Formats: sequence, structure tokens, C-alpha cells
Amino acid sequence: MKQQKLSFSLKLGALLVSQALFMGHAAAATAATSDCDAGVADSLTQMFTCGSVHGSLRALDYSTHNAYFSKGYSQDTFSYGGTVKYTTAEYYGLSFGLGGIFQRGIDHNQDHLVSELGSNQTGVGEAYIKYHYKDFSITAGDQRLSIPFLGDYDWRITPMLYRAVDANYGDADNFLHATKVTRFKNWGDQGFHRDTAYTNADGTNEGMKTNGMWAIGGGRAVNFDNKKLTGQLWYEDYNNYTKMYYADSYLSWTDTSYQPKIGLQVIRGLSSGNAVAGEVNSTTYGAQFAMNFTPSLRWSLNWDHIAASNNAYGDGALVTPYAHNASSGPYFAQPFFTSTQDLGSGNAYGTDLNWTATSSISVGTRYTFMDLTPSSGASSTNQSEYLIYGTYSFDGVLKGLSVTDFAGVQTTSNSAGNFWQNRISLEYDF
Repeated sequence: MKQQKLSFSLKLGALLVSQALFMGHAAAATAATSDCDAGVADSLTQMFTCGSVHGSLRALDYSTHNAYFSKGYSQDTFSYGGTVKYTTAEYYGLSFGLGGIFQRGIDHNQDHLVSELGSNQTGVGEAYIKYHYKDFSITAGDQRLSIPFLGDYDWRITPMLYRAVDANYGDADNFLHATKVTRFKNWGDQGFHRDTAYTNADGTNEGMKTNGMWAIGGGRAVNFDNKKLTGQLWYEDYNNYTKMYYADSYLSWTDTSYQPKIGLQVIRGLSSGNAVAGEVNSTTYGAQFAMNFTPSLRWSLNWDHIAASNNAYGDGALVTPYAHNASSGPYFAQPFFTSTQDLGSGNAYGTDLNWTATSSISVGTRYTFMDLTPSSGASSTNQSEYLIYGTYSFDGVLKGLSVTDFAGVQTTSNSAGNFWQNRISLEYDF
């Protein structure tokens, strides 16, 4: 059965790639024959005829043994699908984006299913209107976001999306940003709801529904003596969950091939409204050091301390309504298969080594140790994760196609069985 599944997966991958290549080349040909200049239209007609099509088609296979330390429980799920989005050219600063999402599974066993890859999806994904003028932009509608603990964490087939109004003034380093979220679409769901990652889209946990969140943040960068100092500060208020303050700063040296960088971060979480996930009293301090051994070999050392707090959620852990069991977000020390903020209080350590061997090949390894306590009086989980990963990106006529594999094992003092997982993806971005 596994051989048949692999054979079908390869055939399906080839089909997805051929379709995506055709769509990408067709979009490129349309753009090449238009009169648009850098995506800016001269007329209402050109606004639509000079639009562009982008997307990501994927085939993913997850294999898990002792899934999340459930001894004897295995998961083996293969699914395919992706996203396709059409974006108009700008006309007097105005543009529109409309995208579709789909996901299908092959030979699914309901007893051994990875939930976010399990459900079939067909529907509208991103759908927004955007206004852009010089350094200012504002987007309203269903969209991807990229602010602390509100990302799309793009490693599944369909993305996390947010129904939001999102405004930014400035660039990546120097900016003012404001966001209001009213609805959320998680992995494995094709609709937008008043849910978070703590609730279910099927209508259960009604008491944990939310009206969303709002956030405001800013960043600044300063260059001096061949050094660059950057920093950002955010306030996020999640309705009936938590209020969060997030800050980080990096000092990097640009006049040496080693390019060392030092980072610091502080995260503070407090209860908000009904505190439906539990009382929140979380304080995190973190530090990071990174450098190049060679121009293509980069190493980082990471640490976070999460202060213990009796009677608080997770003994002082951070409540993250849109990143719970999904990603460690901006935490410096973070495993790949689980999330730092979901594991309790204490110290988290991590080190990562990444080698860009060629323009096509990137490989790496990561080790993390979570000396974290999930509840007051409990013993540390002593969770270790050993991870290796690699990506091969094709070139030429297959440009945009890549194969990626993440393989690793987690061990913990609280379980006799180790948690193994392998994730492999065939992806075509256009």
C-alpha cells in the first residue's frame, strides 16, 4: 500500500507541477504584453488586464510515531492542494486581491489522521481591497498577516487567514502598524469564525468565542559605525483572552564576514476580559546570538526564560489565541514540532546550524531543550528535540519547484515513548 501511495503521490506531484507551470507562464505572458509599469495601471481596464496570478501548489506527507507522546498512536496522512490568487494592478493606489484554496486527501485513515491535513476544502481564501500611497498602505478583508503571534505559519497546504483591517506606514525596519481582527480561519477549515486556536469551528466551546483582537506597533532602525540597531514594540489585545506586550531589539555588525548579531526580547501577557483560556500572568525574557562561520554557514544560540506564576495559565505560560499548538512565533528558543508557549514556565534553549550549500541546496539541524513546567508543582518536561531538514530548489524551466523534508524526534521525561515525525513536501510557487 505504501508503494502504491508513493507512486500515486509522485504522479500527482507531476500533475500539480505541470498545471502550475502552465498557469505561471500564462500569467507571465499576460504581464509581458501589458502596458502597465511596475503594477500601476493607467486606466480602470488596465487595472484588471494588468493583474497578476500567484499561488502555491503542494503535496504533503506527514508520518508520525507516538504522536505528541501518545504511546502507540501513529499518524500517516498524505494530502494535496494549495492556493491561487489574482491581484489587480494599482489604479490611483487602489487594488483588489481574490484567491481560492483547496485541499484533498488520498487514502486517508480516519483513525490515524493529522487533523490540519484531514479535511477537504474548496473555497475562497484571501479576498481584500488595498489602498497604497507612497509609504502608507491599508488592507481590508480576508488576508494573511505578519505581526508577532499572528502569522500564517506557512507549512501546511492552506494558510491561516484573518478577516481584518491592517494598516502600515513605513518599511520593514522603520514603521508604524495597526491591525484590527474580527474573524479567523485556521488550518483545516475553509470558513472564517469567531474562533481561536483554543476553540472549535463546529460550534462547541461557545463560551470561548471571541470578537477578535487589535494591535498597534512600531519599529525603528539606526546605523552607526558599521553596526545596525533595530527594535520593535507591540501591544496586542485579544478580546476575552489576554493583553500582550512584545518588544525585541537586534544589534548586528555589517563590516565583518562573520556578521554577528545579538538579540534581546521581552514578552508580557496579562488577563483580558473573561480570560476564557485561564488567568494569564506571563513574563518572558530572551537572548539570541548568531554568526556566520562561513558566508554560507550560519549558527545561532537561543534562550528564553518564562517566569513561573502559581495559579496562572500554564504556570506562567503565554496565551496566544492564534498561535496555540501552531507555532512558537517569535520566541528565540523554539522547537519545530511543538510550541514553546504551550509547554509551561522555566527555561528554553535552542541552537540551529544552517548551510546554504548551493543556490539550490539548503540543509540544517536544530537542537532544542525545553526545561519547562506545565503546572505548579509539576516536574519539568525535559523535552529535547533533534531535527534535521533540507530543501532542494529546482531551476530553469522548473524554477519555483522545491522538495523539503523535516525529520526529527522529541524525547521527554514524562513519557516512555519518543515522539517521531517526518514531514515531506513537494511545492510549486508561482
